[in-house]
Amino acid sequence: MRYASRSAVIYAFFRAVESSRPPNDRLFYDPHAKLFLTPILKMWVWLARFPLFRWFVPWYVDLRWPGSITSVVARTRMIDLMALEAIEKHKVYQVIILGAGYETRAYRLTQMGVKGVQFVEVDRRMTQERKKDLLLNIPASDKPDIPLDYIALNFREESPEEVIPQLLQQKHYKTLIIWEGAVNNLTASIGNTMFRYFQNYPSGTRIIFNFVDARMKENPRSFYGATSVMRMLKQMNEEWDTGLVPESLGEFLDKYNMRLLYNENATVYRRLYTGKRNGGRKMRGYEFLRLAMAELK
Repeated sequence: MRYASRSAVIYAFFRAVESSRPPNDRLFYDPHAKLFLTPILKMWVWLARFPLFRWFVPWYVDLRWPGSITSVVARTRMIDLMALEAIEKHKVYQVIILGAGYETRAYRLTQMGVKGVQFVEVDRRMTQERKKDLLLNIPASDKPDIPLDYIALNFREESPEEVIPQLLQQKHYKTLIIWEGAVNNLTASIGNTMFRYFQNYPSGTRIIFNFVDARMKENPRSFYGATSVMRMLKQMNEEWDTGLVPESLGEFLDKYNMRLLYNENATVYRRLYTGKRNGGRKMRGYEFLRLAMAELK
């Protein structure tokens, strides 16, 4: 039985590998990521603690899926920074995480000092139940007190308006919505449904999301490593169904009464990663996967 997508497990593996690095050489610390891994993946995370394997594990992943681990790790850090800025500078006190999977961002942000924020995770009921069961393995002494609610929603079969309480949309609420990962493998019609749903929130609500450059789907060979990634996704039966043209994103969002605040590919936000390691060596891959932030007008 599959409780969550394989991508959710792989992303947890990437976060666990990053968290195994020395404190002065990691972009973030997610001690709970390893809870969601298979025994074999846990073994690789354990090995990655040692200097010999610290370079080998990322190298091997990059060999099979060029740019994947560096892109995901840097994107995780970038979204954390965006969320912190929204909370500290824009007084956000409600963070809704759509398609949360095995991400533990609510725990991580709390460990980074965030207080007075209500977190809401939205995902399939089976995934959420499995996640909550695994999180019970956190020792009581290490378990932060987080105001966290769960809402069960199957994005492919249910409408967010019918499932997510309208209480979350009150006009005086300062809200941040994080929609990471799930955007890639939803159909265009579901994507449009979600963006229409976002319009129910008050002006100033921010949405962080990632998306696939539509040109990659048309011609994977035009992006370094894209054919390997597409092959992997097909084997996992989690192919990316839709994409957007980056240059037209502002126009697309304008139709939903949103303004574009940020829109960059992995090369840009991965500089957080390459600037810290390997003497700033240029890393390639996953340039077709972009990170964006919008704000409701």
